[in-house]
Amino acid sequence: MIGYSLGGQHVGRTLYAANPVLPGSAAVIAKVNRAVFASSIFGTPTEEVTPAAGFTSFPTNLNTRSDSDGAWAMAPDRDAACTGHVVPGSQNQMWTRLMEEDRLGSRWGGNDPDHPTGVLRSQTFSSYGWNATIAQQQTTPSLVIDGLDDRTPLATPADSRALYNSLGTANKVLVQVQCASHAMLWEGCSGPRCTPQSGTPYGGRPGRPWSGPHATAQAAVAEWIKKGTFNGAANGHFTVDESGVANPSP
Repeated sequence: MIGYSLGGQHVGRTLYAANPVLPGSAAVIAKVNRAVFASSIFGTPTEEVTPAAGFTSFPTNLNTRSDSDGAWAMAPDRDAACTGHVVPGSQNQMWTRLMEEDRLGSRWGGNDPDHPTGVLRSQTFSSYGWNATIAQQQTTPSLVIDGLDDRTPLATPADSRALYNSLGTANKVLVQVQCASHAMLWEGCSGPRCTPQSGTPYGGRPGRPWSGPHATAQAAVAEWIKKGTFNGAANGHFTVDESGVANPSP
């Protein structure tokens, strides 16, 4: 099972043996050989509780183009240092595809009825159920991968380390990628930094420059699904540097 961002909560909750809303959870868990948590949120309440101000009363969330582009957000100094992390045209392509999926939402938004800017609609939801209490009961071999420049609340590098440390399985790997934001799955690399001074980008070829975080994520997920390892290791913490080279971390 693979969960990206908010999807990490759903994977973690599905693999939770004591899940009160998933009868026969043991049979479900037995069908899953490995799990991947990519830029996963972590640290929400164990069970759903009624907020002090009550539950949200509106049925639909609305996200704009700026919300979508925000997935690539980095601190200004890191944005400048991580040359090419935003692949030209990728943000526009992402929004275009989202609008193709939501034809009604594409006709909303903006101030000119004849030229709507579009909004992405989604159902309101609760994010409870994914924290240390749940994770420590999980026995499924798990890969946790995230960007060290991810600024998304509950999906920061510290949150990913907390998730990794909390997982109950001994077969677990944490991979943290330099020059990668919450949009790691679509990020690239350009300029001199992409050519390592020594070593080979993980998943790449000797002498070839790093294609960026998306290439690392693709190679890592493929290796984990096929072999249950990252760079040949079944457990441990690794950092992928700004040139794509993977090294063990303390």
